[in-house]
Amino acid sequence: MRSGDLVYLARTRAGLTQAQLGGRAGIAQNAVSRIERGEVDAGYGTVTALVRSCGFEPTTTLVVRDPSYARDVRRRRALTPFERLELGVNLAHVAQSTRRAALGVAEVNEPPGV
Repeated sequence: MRSGDLVYLARTRAGLTQAQLGGRAGIAQNAVSRIERGEVDAGYGTVTALVRSCGFEPTTTLVVRDPSYARDVRRRRALTPFERLELGVNLAHVAQSTRRAALGVAEVNEPPGV
């Protein structure tokens, strides 16, 4: 997640406008806007101050990187648009079947899109 995305998420969850956040943090509204759009790479201290001004405490954690995502992305990028669509439809069917099984709903042959 980019720093601007974090600021935007905190601001919108707090129900603040960019001008309100800027007023709380002591910076101009257009600076908040530029940070959120990624035009300015705000430093850790600035992002922390903005998030705190929204009433949240930012946390940082380290997780083990999972290279399987990169392999999956490379594999899917190699698919044709039709193959990607077909994969998406198949995954939607699996998700729907799983949801029905979890809810105890019997399988019904419904037309697509229902």
